[in-house]
Amino acid sequence: MKRPLVFPALSSLLCVLAFGGSVLADVNSHQAELIREAVADSPRATPKKPRTVLIWNTPPEFMDKDPHKGYCIPFGEYAMKTLGEKTGAFRPIVSGDLAMYLPENIRQFDAIVMNNSSRSWIQPTDRDMERLKDCGPDKETVEQILRKSLLDFVTDGGGIVACHYAIGANKHWPEFSEMLGATFTGHPWNEEVAIRVEEPGHPLLAAFEGKDFRLADEIYEFGGPYSREKVRVLLSLDTKNTNMGVPWIHRTDGDFAQAWVKPYGQGRVFCTGFAHRTEHWWNPALLQFLLDGIQFATGDLEAPMSPRPITAIDATEETTAGPPKGFISLFDGKTLDGWTGDPKIWSVSDGAITGRTTTETKLRENNFLVWKDEVEDFELRLKFRLENGNSGIYYRCLQRKEGETYRDPVVGTQADFDASGRWTGVIMEFLLRNVLAERGQKVVIDEAGKREVVGSVGDPEELLAAVNLDQYNDYTMIAQGGHVVLKINGKTMCELDDRDPRRLVRGVLAVQVHVGPPMQVWFKDIYFRKL
Repeated sequence: MKRPLVFPALSSLLCVLAFGGSVLADVNSHQAELIREAVADSPRATPKKPRTVLIWNTPPEFMDKDPHKGYCIPFGEYAMKTLGEKTGAFRPIVSGDLAMYLPENIRQFDAIVMNNSSRSWIQPTDRDMERLKDCGPDKETVEQILRKSLLDFVTDGGGIVACHYAIGANKHWPEFSEMLGATFTGHPWNEEVAIRVEEPGHPLLAAFEGKDFRLADEIYEFGGPYSREKVRVLLSLDTKNTNMGVPWIHRTDGDFAQAWVKPYGQGRVFCTGFAHRTEHWWNPALLQFLLDGIQFATGDLEAPMSPRPITAIDATEETTAGPPKGFISLFDGKTLDGWTGDPKIWSVSDGAITGRTTTETKLRENNFLVWKDEVEDFELRLKFRLENGNSGIYYRCLQRKEGETYRDPVVGTQADFDASGRWTGVIMEFLLRNVLAERGQKVVIDEAGKREVVGSVGDPEELLAAVNLDQYNDYTMIAQGGHVVLKINGKTMCELDDRDPRRLVRGVLAVQVHVGPPMQVWFKDIYFRKL
């Protein structure tokens, strides 16, 4: 066999221009500036040595048939180039030229980013063969050379980053799918969904600060060879807080991974289903996630990648009865065992804890149902419904004891909701420091007790619109140290960083009915875990 073509670094870049690998003209100056502003100034990991990364686009021959040609690919190209150039993490080389995969050429790269590269691009076209004819007598022979070269590259320690539809390429080549860890089987969702951060402490998930999130995108479903026995899932679809009534869902196990890593020989593979909608390319968290994935692929950012097989996966916790993995249930659905409260107010009906006042009920003070154990750092998930009035979840609170003179039986911090909407999604410290965080706010309370709004988690009215009191709503509260996050139906309502030494760090957990007009509140599926 004749010696393959060689494209060292400079001639690789010239080759890009010659064969139409670049599509940067589709990104206007305003969009380019948004991307540049969203990219960090420096990488999280210092490169161990100078790195070169191939940004691999759909080859020009396939571009006209690629559904991602107009936005995913050009925006991805510009963003990936900017990630490398602005942070100094790597030198990007952009190409759609198949000659990049020849053994002598692929060696110059530390990792390859497959930028929505679709179709059976490993198969040489007639145009490819004009340049690659010295590599073999026919297309089949050249394709085998290219296949082996890519697999050897990763096996010997190279890295792969597969973005969005890259995983749908080369369906005729089983080893390609095995290397990436899955095949594309469809995108049932093209709407806002809930995403679960599976390992909050994993180095590749630092961009999300350990918090689940929501986003709108073309959301994929993956099939074999996908298995949690083979990949380490980083992000997955939170089916509990996502519309599961869409058509074309094929999986029956509730396991909809959205990002994962895996080893392949001595190499590292990072796959993400995101990277479709234009606005994601200037989302700082998603860009940081991609940069971290590239640094993982080059070997500069160390991160666990061994599979984490989970029997019936955490995702099935969302589709079956009982608490999620790691949680305990605080309510058996039948009795008030473990809770203390006035039986004239509190009962169990239709599988829910029910708090009810009537015109005959003459409350002189707010009334509470109190859990038997005190709480400190925790995550609480429950469902609630409200008819009239005001209610909430009290946590780390002081409980009035005999002879004490607190105005209310329970005093302290509460995650509020009410029929008017004024208090829904608000953190209040009743009779102590009053309102700590309004709906839509990110708040810091410093060591001197000064409260400052430092950011927003969304428009208060839009957040309120996500709550429907006529039906059950999902309420999630995460309290760890002074950091507290409230979510309703998957949307973050407010976020508090409380550094005030006066804050309550431990106390009772309770639910409330409020003085005032007749009301009724229901709680069910109450799950709790210590943090």
